[in-house]
Amino acid sequence: MLDLGAGGGFDVFIAGKKVGAEGRAIGVDMTAEMLGKARNNIASYRKQTGLDNVEFRLGEIEHLPLADNSVDAVISNCVINLSPDKPQVWREIARVLKPGGRVAVSDLALLKRLPPAVAESVEALVGCVAGAVLVSETKRMAKEAGLVEIETKSRSAYIDGMVDWQDPLYQKIMKELPAGAKPSDYVTSLEITARKAGTGGCGNGYSPAVNELVAIGAAIAANCEPCLKYHYREAKQLGVSEEDMAQAAVMGAKVKDAPHQSILRLADRLLGSDVGTADAGEESCCGEKKGGSKAGGACCG
Repeated sequence: MLDLGAGGGFDVFIAGKKVGAEGRAIGVDMTAEMLGKARNNIASYRKQTGLDNVEFRLGEIEHLPLADNSVDAVISNCVINLSPDKPQVWREIARVLKPGGRVAVSDLALLKRLPPAVAESVEALVGCVAGAVLVSETKRMAKEAGLVEIETKSRSAYIDGMVDWQDPLYQKIMKELPAGAKPSDYVTSLEITARKAGTGGCGNGYSPAVNELVAIGAAIAANCEPCLKYHYREAKQLGVSEEDMAQAAVMGAKVKDAPHQSILRLADRLLGSDVGTADAGEESCCGEKKGGSKAGGACCG
């Protein structure tokens, strides 16, 4: 288990008890002073639990000091919103997670854009508010990093509670908001959970690009024009070449045509006909191409 922005190690010590003697809880923090406090608490933790399964590493959450595919779970509490490069943090989470590994993050997020006066406030930045991004942006960053099964749960009541407690930061924010508005109209406490695709879970281990190629082939086989347009756009955004997409479309067409050819061959065997030898790309339903007529819109031989 990995904790991003571990601070004094509180969450790491809780996690250490949960993973037990055969597990390991690792905390990463960029501040040497906080790292020192966390490490000073290890001796007490060992004495209380009898476990020697926690460690703390100095590093930035944008450049985690861990190997690829090395942890089963990542947690973080109100830290990612402070990062100046949030997409990179999500990419790092995906990198260090094992296939099937999970992430559970609690963070501040925006339901809608903050007024400029609040967003530019130093106090708001210190209070984790100005660095927050929209809920939709958080989901997009996690998806683009390659995570799947992304779920978010908003808890705006937490923000209302801060106002009820007369927290100075939120009281100042309220003064900058439009008349009748409150902080929880803009800011929420957000829980984000997701999984890294792979054999460790119920999904597949394909990359997002491969997933889109599979979807393009499936759209062709299913005659779904909106599906094809959507997955074409998604594949383009991921940098998939049109040549690869064309190959996926060809494979989808072959799959689509297979049942058609099979039923024609069965008809040949049962009826002694030769319809199975017809060109698969030709309209074999008759109509004008076959010299017939179309009466009332119906296809007639």
